[in-house]
Amino acid sequence: MNREQRLRLLLNRRADFARFLAARLGGNEADAEDLLQHGLAKAFEDEGPREDERLVPWFYQLLRNAAVDHIRSRRAAIRREEHWISESQTLSYDVAETQRQLCACLEPLINTLPAAQADLVRRCEIGREPVKTAADALGLAPNAASAILHRARAALRRKLQAFCGDCARGACLDCDCEA
Repeated sequence: MNREQRLRLLLNRRADFARFLAARLGGNEADAEDLLQHGLAKAFEDEGPREDERLVPWFYQLLRNAAVDHIRSRRAAIRREEHWISESQTLSYDVAETQRQLCACLEPLINTLPAAQADLVRRCEIGREPVKTAADALGLAPNAASAILHRARAALRRKLQAFCGDCARGACLDCDCEA
């Protein structure tokens, strides 16, 4: 049996295949149609069984495997999305709350930085503003702002470690050093 004959035989049972897939996909006819199209393309490309009587069961098995793979893929995507939502809710924070928790020594040390560095630290690190947005507001090129912010972080890190000692090695939240 040549490819055209095989395809014609499968196309004659197209409605049966579509119902079969839709039943396995919880009635989702759009996904069933997509999987059926991919299955027909694979059947046209693949040699598969040579006998007429084995072609239809072979194609049902091909569709069954495609449906299982599709369901697993959807479930994995849902788990990834749920994890992402959970993480983003956990990591999202209120700027005012973060500023309240920052150790009391941070603001005076930021004030010792050059003005451009201090502004970028306040906007990008404390205010969580994107570097490009902060650069535009300060009249800087984004690359220059990134370089200035990098230098500011390094300088602030050195100042915090010198001033606060060991408590600055952590996140500097709820610091117990003297103001």
